[in-house]
Amino acid sequence: MPKDALLKSPRTSKEKSEHKKEAQALQLKCVSDFERSHKIDYLPRHLNTFWKTDTRLSASKLNGLWMLNNTNYNKGLAFTLNERRVLSIHGLLPVAVRTIDEQVMACAKTIATFTTQLQRYVYLTYLSRRNRRLFYYLLLSNPERYVPLTDASGSMEVLKIHRMLHSVGQGLFICIKDLGHIPQILANWPYRLVRCLLVSNGASVLSLGDLGVDEMPVLFSNIHNSVVFGGIHPDHCLAVMLDVGTNNEQLLQDPAYTGLKEHRTSEKLYDKFFEEFTLAVLQQYGSHALILCKDFEAQKAKKQLELYRARQCIVDVDFQCLAAVALAGVIVCNRLKRAFFSANVFLFYGGDAINIGMARLCMALLRREGIIEMKAREKVWFFDANGLVVLGRKDIPEELLEFANPREPIASLLEAIRELRPNVLVGGSSQPNSFTPDVLRAMEKSSDQPVIFALSRPREQAECSAEDAFSYTKGRCIFISGSKLPPLKYANKWYQPGHCTSAYLVAGLSCGVMLAGFTTIPDEAFCVAAERLASLVWPCDLERRNVYPPMRKIQCISLQMAEAIFTYAFRRGLATLWPQPENPMEYIKASMYNPEYRMNIVDVYCMQNRTIATTESRKYYTLNI
Repeated sequence: MPKDALLKSPRTSKEKSEHKKEAQALQLKCVSDFERSHKIDYLPRHLNTFWKTDTRLSASKLNGLWMLNNTNYNKGLAFTLNERRVLSIHGLLPVAVRTIDEQVMACAKTIATFTTQLQRYVYLTYLSRRNRRLFYYLLLSNPERYVPLTDASGSMEVLKIHRMLHSVGQGLFICIKDLGHIPQILANWPYRLVRCLLVSNGASVLSLGDLGVDEMPVLFSNIHNSVVFGGIHPDHCLAVMLDVGTNNEQLLQDPAYTGLKEHRTSEKLYDKFFEEFTLAVLQQYGSHALILCKDFEAQKAKKQLELYRARQCIVDVDFQCLAAVALAGVIVCNRLKRAFFSANVFLFYGGDAINIGMARLCMALLRREGIIEMKAREKVWFFDANGLVVLGRKDIPEELLEFANPREPIASLLEAIRELRPNVLVGGSSQPNSFTPDVLRAMEKSSDQPVIFALSRPREQAECSAEDAFSYTKGRCIFISGSKLPPLKYANKWYQPGHCTSAYLVAGLSCGVMLAGFTTIPDEAFCVAAERLASLVWPCDLERRNVYPPMRKIQCISLQMAEAIFTYAFRRGLATLWPQPENPMEYIKASMYNPEYRMNIVDVYCMQNRTIATTESRKYYTLNI
């Protein structure tokens, strides 16, 4: 603000008071920004090990009994007889020696005997804590069958039983009571080579709501996906639960709940807490370390991205990754009609993180096509519980202010569709059946092939069902759900609703970001990932109006995502890896985690002078030794 403006005297006492508050706020902001910059500039940095990818211990530190009890080194019956003798564990195992493939067959037979999902989950959790390499080798042997068994997000029973399965070394818990000592807590993690931190406060877990620290097994499931699909080494991943309390009264009254039994802390204290956490990550692991935020409230997710994305490598799974997958679905629909992206008009219903994130990526992609800001804003509209989000409305939520457009207020969703004529309707409101038959009929009249997203999860919370969407649009719509849905039949033809899930993107994106060495990730990177994902859809799936590639090819998809992000980093000068690999795909494949067993002892060789007594012995030695 100019100095003259600060010195100018207001006319009234009210204006004078407001003017004084504004000047104080400006001064306080300047001081705060200076203090933050000063703190970062003089922050002591520990040894940066981001580029160190070899996680093996020195052979001199290995001990047989310790290896048997360490999940990273235990091989079970796969220890060879020579290893057992050298490591002094001979006799501690049965005499049989098994290969890793034979062990996988034994595990598969064991899993086949179980009758419930809970039994299979408990067994796989036990296996991951006894023999990690065997665990991931099993998952990679049949990802389509075994990876879903590790997913804890779909069952409250699994989430509750996980409290009793907890053991030391499974993730990191940082409590609000640790404020002021977070660097010390982060330094307690036993593995130094962390490159990716999956972070949550458990506030908004799908339709389950506020789970507090009970969300930790969901973070483990996501790490398993990143290892299996993205090839990221498990030692490079760390699940972090920020325990700031919970507003779930059932958890507060539950004696078995293991988190802080207090209501969630104030926003001011939480901001200070998260600020200290990000600085601790910067200090401990450097600016390259990827912070993946998951299941935060929409307002906090947006605020964290705005504050920290310029100085650190931070991504929000729901706000950005899931939004990019949704955007890929729209790109595929445009290619079906051979239309430019700028031909779309979006109407977002609800203020969930997925809606805000997708709207931002839409604006970024429109700018990439050369559309000016004012014209781009005319193609993105929001509708919440109080009507269309327009300038002049007094009750607009803070997170939706950036999407307020100049127009007369509209109170009805049906009327908004008739006036704006959108071809893409995105539901992220957690209000079941809010897309009524009249709304769907209006979408059918608004576009030749309307695109309808019902992204609220689980299926019971969706804005409409796939059957209703096809029925009331006369079978002309493309329907995309936040839940996996079975095929449906309409007018004697089978269709497959699309499944919008962040699993398409998170593993591949994380792999590409870490291998290239990003220090900040712009919105354009997610547009690039969305375009690559859209290019992978199979023609046979398009015939059934499924705008996403088959999930059984998720490993190939993740490779493509990693390659797209990796090459984009060098194209835009965002990569810190040097020199640039000539063949990015081969470099990515060579960097992927291999769960096969390693030999833990070194070869024994002779250092004495060899003396050969006779000519016959010399000849035998030359030919055979």
